[in-house]
Amino acid sequence: MAKKLLSLLLFLAACSSFAQQKITGLIINEETQEPLAFVNVIFKDQPTQGTISDIDGKFSLVTEENKTTLQLSYIGFETKIIDVNRSDSPMTITLKPLEEQLDEVILTSGNPALSIIEKAIANRRENHPENLPEFSHDYYNKVIFDLQSDGKRVDSAFNAVFKGGHILVMESITKKEFKYPRLTNETVIANKVSGFKNPMFTALATNMQPFSFYDEVIDLLDMHFLNPISDGALNKYDYELKETIIQHQDTIHLISFKPQEGKNIEGLKGLLYINTKNYAIQNVIASPFEEMKIDLKIQQQYQYLPEEVWFPEQLNYSLKLSTNAGGNNDFIIAEGKSYIRNVNLQPNLTNKDFSATVLKIDEQAPKKDSLYWENHRIVPLNEQENITYRVVDSLGEEFKFDKAISYMNKLPQGKIPIGKFDLDLKHLFGYNKHEGYRLGLGIYTNEKLIKDVELGGYFGYGFKDHEWKYGFSGKYTISKDDDIFIKAAYQDDIQEIGSYGLPISDEFFNGWRDFIIEKVDHIQKYSFTGGFRSFKYLTTEIELNHAKITPLNNYIFEAPDYNFSPFYHTSASIKLRYAYGEHFVQTPFQKTSLGTHFPILTLQYTRGFDDILEGDFSYQKIEARIEQDVFLKNLGKTSYRIQAGYVDEVLPRNLLFTGEGSNDEDIPIVIENTFQTMLPYEFLSDRYVDVFLSHNFGSLLFKAGKFNPEIIVHHNLGWGDLNKDYTLYNFKTKEDIYLEGGLELARILKINYFDIGYITFGAGAFYRYGNYQLEDFDDNIAFKMNIGFSFN
Repeated sequence: MAKKLLSLLLFLAACSSFAQQKITGLIINEETQEPLAFVNVIFKDQPTQGTISDIDGKFSLVTEENKTTLQLSYIGFETKIIDVNRSDSPMTITLKPLEEQLDEVILTSGNPALSIIEKAIANRRENHPENLPEFSHDYYNKVIFDLQSDGKRVDSAFNAVFKGGHILVMESITKKEFKYPRLTNETVIANKVSGFKNPMFTALATNMQPFSFYDEVIDLLDMHFLNPISDGALNKYDYELKETIIQHQDTIHLISFKPQEGKNIEGLKGLLYINTKNYAIQNVIASPFEEMKIDLKIQQQYQYLPEEVWFPEQLNYSLKLSTNAGGNNDFIIAEGKSYIRNVNLQPNLTNKDFSATVLKIDEQAPKKDSLYWENHRIVPLNEQENITYRVVDSLGEEFKFDKAISYMNKLPQGKIPIGKFDLDLKHLFGYNKHEGYRLGLGIYTNEKLIKDVELGGYFGYGFKDHEWKYGFSGKYTISKDDDIFIKAAYQDDIQEIGSYGLPISDEFFNGWRDFIIEKVDHIQKYSFTGGFRSFKYLTTEIELNHAKITPLNNYIFEAPDYNFSPFYHTSASIKLRYAYGEHFVQTPFQKTSLGTHFPILTLQYTRGFDDILEGDFSYQKIEARIEQDVFLKNLGKTSYRIQAGYVDEVLPRNLLFTGEGSNDEDIPIVIENTFQTMLPYEFLSDRYVDVFLSHNFGSLLFKAGKFNPEIIVHHNLGWGDLNKDYTLYNFKTKEDIYLEGGLELARILKINYFDIGYITFGAGAFYRYGNYQLEDFDDNIAFKMNIGFSFN
């Protein structure tokens, strides 16, 4: 009896399997042959039964009929009706783009899309995956680079070289962990790039879009775009309900969005698929509304987990960059896909599981074998991708791609690798008003000679002061994760007087400030430095110094009980920097900061000794700084820096505070966090407070076609005092408050840069007023230019 029952069940299962079979297919653009994501596919005689193609253009339907009729509809494409036999599955279906697009009619009264968007906005925080208590998951990432011409593959020289493959294929597998509110870790545990044996850059190519489409502001290419489902977006965007789709038990509203005409916002355009189950995003397609040199489109698909939570399932992006080669309309295309799997909403994480390094590439990642990849790929490689690995790997071996990529890893550090040594570009060329043009060379060992040890030195020659300068140092990095290092150095060089222990800028040449250096001392200095990271966001540096300082520019230090030159300076200092929420990307080559949205606090204490190593001065110096960039939705970015310093004894000018001005007729460039109307060494202080404020409206206030200048307003103020026992020479003090304001226009002139973006030029005017206003009106105004880079 049991055998008969089992036979009956197997027969019924077989019949059921035969009666209900799947129709599967791939939907592509007829012209470009690209997959079409989120196409509506229904049975023509049963319009409430159907599906939506996934993010890769694939779909599947279950039918009991041998023959059925499908209807496919997609915005911007002709609706297609086809007869399908079950035996036809799997199939490839093409949709033809509409030749003429009708202008959209946006309903402002009774618009059904508005009530749907209102509900999506009301549920945005609940549906945001990063508002969950915690989660973990894996990524499988793939990025393909190709060459296209007018939407079609270039056949001649390109195919002759790549044999029908792509230019490049990149793959990586990443483990991500998250804990509310903002703790996150990502570790690349496997990566593979055609043509490279040691690829350490794959993760950077996959992070081209946010993890979800729920943030108030969507960040793309270092630009900030207002989310169409953010608070207040209803007054900034137009919406149109394109279609309502019934998929099983779900109702999905397809809504288009774009910025309202006349609204100067950094906006997006695209499509939202809103599922009425908690009014969550099921799919989204978005791209910048304004035309840019780089064409970027993102696609996201979400899954509904058993825990009744919507969660990202797949993230795609397409990036198109014009090569403008030989006048041809050729493009480099990068298409990235990230598949999210193994989602765990209860991984039981603790704060100790996280560090400030949010993205780390394991040193064993490039060493995974082919069996590992076969077991971990979500989608197997197709023939074209296999050809790419075979062909480009051989090209990489022949043309030494790994050597070329080592240059790319070092250049952001200002270095060029030459075998086991690095050429330090910072010492190659310089300019200041004391030395004039300065040429030199810096050479340091790299990880190929001794891992974690850097030894080397530099020399330079000033063509105005006709003097040689040099220095050498040794550094040992004990732990990259915890930023633990020790360093010893010696230099025979010049040093600007009164220079802050806290640098004005982290950019090359101190953000142009080094170009206007004029008052300097000759310094012969020994130093020993150690540093480490603690409490995740706190870094500590301890430094011991001994220096012989010879003042130049005919300066002799005069004060009670002092009258000599040169003098000896022995000191110890400790610098603390706390940047809550600062994130880093760590590769075996370097550690790069991704910044933080929170204030950065810096404190430095220096103690001078008059009884150690012939030191001439016993004193205490304290310097402090707080700074932050705050992006305000619909208003732009506000930046502020507040800094202060105090010295408790009478000291030579090079140990005091000056140099906060940047008004120089020869180099009229806007230098951030300086007084634009103040002469470089106009004031001298042994205690001071400076405040630098600016707000960048971007193009929110004015936009006329492609002319979209950034409008930046500035206001700076400062106070300082000085012990009356000093002989001031050419310096003044600012016991009253120094005031200046300014208006800056950036991106007035844009020069095309290899069709990647624009090198931009602008101008600003700053006015000095209040207690230190000068008699002649023209002397209170400083006109300056600015230089930048923009994608639009």
